[in-house]
Amino acid sequence: IRRKQRTTLNPNTTIFRSETLLEHQRTLHRQLRILSDRQRSLVAEDDAETLLRLLSERQRLVDGLVNLNARLAPYRAQWASFYGALDENCRRRVALLLEEVNGSLAAILQSDGKDTATLTAKQHSITGKLAAFDAGSRASAAYGKAATSTRSNMTDARA
Repeated sequence: IRRKQRTTLNPNTTIFRSETLLEHQRTLHRQLRILSDRQRSLVAEDDAETLLRLLSERQRLVDGLVNLNARLAPYRAQWASFYGALDENCRRRVALLLEEVNGSLAAILQSDGKDTATLTAKQHSITGKLAAFDAGSRASAAYGKAATSTRSNMTDARA
């Protein structure tokens, strides 16, 4: 039977790993923000095909963030003690990384909210136009039936 060996992490290694993970998180959020800005223009331009490709790209980045969050979980679980053990320079770097990530996330969520509202408004507009078109088609069909009926009554009266 093999036993799991406990490894004691060197605090410097732990700090390096956590900073590396946070830097990677920042990079993914920066990429998401760039895609979010591109998404806004694609929504405005009604470029559905390119928008779908962009959303696929965004999903890949989100999947990367999910994976990364799992790797950051041990640090978050003991955040107070972990953060408290950092020297002042490390705390400052970590705080800046977290600030940037949180700022990017807030901007992405705000932009996505606006895009959702724009797409919803466009959907309602199209739904309204389709309903008006359908009502017009039914009116035309009814008018056509009435005209045909009137013509056949006139023909019958002459006969």
